[in-house]
Amino acid sequence: MALAHDLRANREGMSMTIRTDWTRGEIGALFELPFNDLLFQAQGVHRAWHDPNAVQLSTLLSIKTGGCAENCGYCSQAAGNETDLK
Repeated sequence: MALAHDLRANREGMSMTIRTDWTRGEIGALFELPFNDLLFQAQGVHRAWHDPNAVQLSTLLSIKTGGCAENCGYCSQAAGNETDLK
């Protein structure tokens, strides 16, 4: 399968180590990149480690809707929040 081979080949030049030793110059160089170039590089890294045609689906589930004991005044999940929706 050509795609799997290409993904493995792209990984070989990349380090799996998470860097924490960035210099100000390296960070500045990232900020100076045009947005589309930065996006292109990020997409290349993502494609090297993940199936480029897969989509991850996630669901947000509120387990406290209408039952939160806090009354922040702005949160729709607060127990004392009144809405016109039924």
